[in-house]
Amino acid sequence: MTGFVASVLLNVTPANALSFTFSFQNVNGDAPTGGFVTGTLDGLVEGDNSGTGITATVLSSPGGGLGAYSFNGTANSANAFVVNGGNITFADAEFIQGNNVLNLGTPGNSGFGSILVDFPSYSFDYADFSNATTTFTPATPVPFEFNPTLGLATLGIWFGVSKLRKKYSLNH
Repeated sequence: MTGFVASVLLNVTPANALSFTFSFQNVNGDAPTGGFVTGTLDGLVEGDNSGTGITATVLSSPGGGLGAYSFNGTANSANAFVVNGGNITFADAEFIQGNNVLNLGTPGNSGFGSILVDFPSYSFDYADFSNATTTFTPATPVPFEFNPTLGLATLGIWFGVSKLRKKYSLNH
């Protein structure tokens, strides 16, 4: 039985979706400087990410713009995000929630600076145009997901081995 449990555990694969936390400090926005915008990114995968299927959620900001944002298909480069070795190494993406816009970038992307702004009222405006304070940190690892094909194959092999053991023990 221990062998069976071990074989099932060997047949699980990491889930593909990756989650990250992000933050940037308001250094260029019209709102009082110094506050941080923080949130999460969900739906990224290792490698190049076009942006499709990625959700950004603003968890805190100095005074507005909280909630989920959808990627609006805008990036100034080939990819909205690049993930290498489980870390975001490049970001250049824009997300929308009603009149609110969230841009996330990394230093040197020659595209978006990190901003959170309410258009057209500018009731809040937080920005780090250089992305110098923008950070991305891997969130808690995604739990493993079961691979049903390999799991069924493992069960079949285990059942076959069990039958052979019984047959062998009866004949000897």
